Amino acid sequence: MNTVAVDTHVHLYHGADPGMAFAAGRANLVAAARTAGGTPETLALVVTDTSRHDAFDALAEERIAVRDWRIEALSHDAAALRAIHANGDALVVVAGRQIVSEEGLEILALATRQRFTDGRPIRAVLKDLRSRDIPAVLPWGLGKWIGARGRHMASLLAETEVGGLILGDNAGRPRGWLTPPLFRSAAAKAIPVLPGSDPLPIPGSEAGIGRYGCILQGQLDPDRPADDLRLRLLHLKGQPATIGTRKGVRAVVADQIALRRRKAGRPSAGLPETTE
Repeated sequence: MNTVAVDTHVHLYHGADPGMAFAAGRANLVAAARTAGGTPETLALVVTDTSRHDAFDALAEERIAVRDWRIEALSHDAAALRAIHANGDALVVVAGRQIVSEEGLEILALATRQRFTDGRPIRAVLKDLRSRDIPAVLPWGLGKWIGARGRHMASLLAETEVGGLILGDNAGRPRGWLTPPLFRSAAAKAIPVLPGSDPLPIPGSEAGIGRYGCILQGQLDPDRPADDLRLRLLHLKGQPATIGTRKGVRAVVADQIALRRRKAGRPSAGLPETTE
């Protein structure tokens, strides 16, 4: 049976190496799918650009050189690209946006090149996305689902009128940690949780792209893969199979230290500085 392996939460920050990102994304997705007992027909990365980044647009407009990869635009789907390695390996690259709400919560708008304004109330953002038939994912984040923000999330999950809502997991949630209560609440309401790698803006994080994702049944429309993915996620029923692994506690702590050093202007020794 044909399947699609997809990392639903990818960032290509300024200074990242897209060639490394695509190679790692493909290799990691293939390895994760094989470990789970399958070989996917299609491999896909959803690049969720923030308001300060336009990596997908830069790829589509050939403003980024991608070592060893050829980037092909799709005439019938502006929100998708085909990345083809010199050896013939291929990836589907899908556009997305990461929006920050007034409450400080993140929302991923998947399979779209539309731009959105940060700082709006989260219910207004979700209503806007629903009106455009764009899948909305609320991703887990270290320290972002506690306190007032956690109460906002719990309130959203309790509202039956919030249709099409999806939660997101990521590789930065340490292995061995208890399952977040909001994930348990989502499971009780048959709300899917989409996994993604969610790399941090630190040097070398591209290597982790594709390490955590999911499997969707069937093959993406080769002419309109982003539109196909958008519709599948909008009507997703039940939890898709998760593939790959999250990071261990040590790796998560090391990433957080590197992130804080970078923000403070003190990059780790031997690593090049990057900017968001």
